[in-house]
Amino acid sequence: MTRAGLVVPPLKGRVPPDAALMYPGTAFLVEGIGVSAMTAAGYAEAEGRLSDCARALAERGAQGVLLFGTSLSFFRGPAFNAGLEARMAAASGLPSMTLTSALCRALRGLGARRLAVATAYDDAVNAMFAAYFEGEGFGIGAIEGLALTSLSDAETASEDAVATLSRRVVAATPGAEALVISCAGLTTAGVAPRLEAELGLPVVSSAMAGAWAAQGLAGGVAAVKGFGQVYEREFTR
Repeated sequence: MTRAGLVVPPLKGRVPPDAALMYPGTAFLVEGIGVSAMTAAGYAEAEGRLSDCARALAERGAQGVLLFGTSLSFFRGPAFNAGLEARMAAASGLPSMTLTSALCRALRGLGARRLAVATAYDDAVNAMFAAYFEGEGFGIGAIEGLALTSLSDAETASEDAVATLSRRVVAATPGAEALVISCAGLTTAGVAPRLEAELGLPVVSSAMAGAWAAQGLAGGVAAVKGFGQVYEREFTR
């Protein structure tokens, strides 16, 4: 059985619903890093526990480690993100990646550069997202969030709220090549495939891209049908 390790933002972490739905045969091992709020201060306080979480996952038998927190990995830019990956790999001895890197890999695999972005975040964190991804060569047509700072509020956000916001940012982005739904706390596997069919655009969500990357990092078969075109591709380390 594939054993995929996830470092998740809440201290009392759970297996993300999208991951369990996409890969029901995988054992997802979870360690919570304890992000108190989806703010720069909340991320900064928590990131120091990353190595301990990665080490614990290795000790529990994980075959790869993914930091399942998008804003936690993009909030200080690309060099910081790369440093997080190096710290996880050093602590665990396992293939390691952040969710921000997984999103970039998924988008590049699609050849998508101009993005419409729907998030759970407030304006301050949205600005961090835009700075990171523009620095990586992507164009942000429109970005708008649900203005949430609580992890629990993100986890309970409705599919209708995500869908409404997604339609709005796509409408505001002529020539969009992909819709990004950012925040791994949002549950998106039920709504993303419907949005992809409705909008005629590939939809890349944090939670689903994270599950896809974690599966591949752990050596499992990541290509899966029925969730969107990006996830029909095999993940390569």
